[in-house]
Amino acid sequence: MTTATELIDGIEVKMAGKTWVIPALSFKRLKQLRPKIAALAALNTLPEEEVIDDVCVIVHAAIIRNYPEVTLDEVQEMVDMSNMQRVIKAVMGQSGLVEKGEAGAGSR
Repeated sequence: MTTATELIDGIEVKMAGKTWVIPALSFKRLKQLRPKIAALAALNTLPEEEVIDDVCVIVHAAIIRNYPEVTLDEVQEMVDMSNMQRVIKAVMGQSGLVEKGEAGAGSR
């Protein structure tokens, strides 16, 4: 388990005025979220409500590895149209589902 000073390595992403270190999904969560992750592959237009929900669930699953106090509702407030692609790429890149170079700079 991580402590308040130990974060799992990840990609730094700014959301809601704060920098968050988003780590890879654990294998357990990857297995549970596989159908939702597959739905993100076709995301290139304004997302449907279900896809928005899926994005938030996936980001929440990753972010709580470093910030267990963050709620799904808070993630839904933090992820927006200006950072959605960057956040998705951070989670997917850290999970090995896209090339890390595509996920953005600032990995720790």
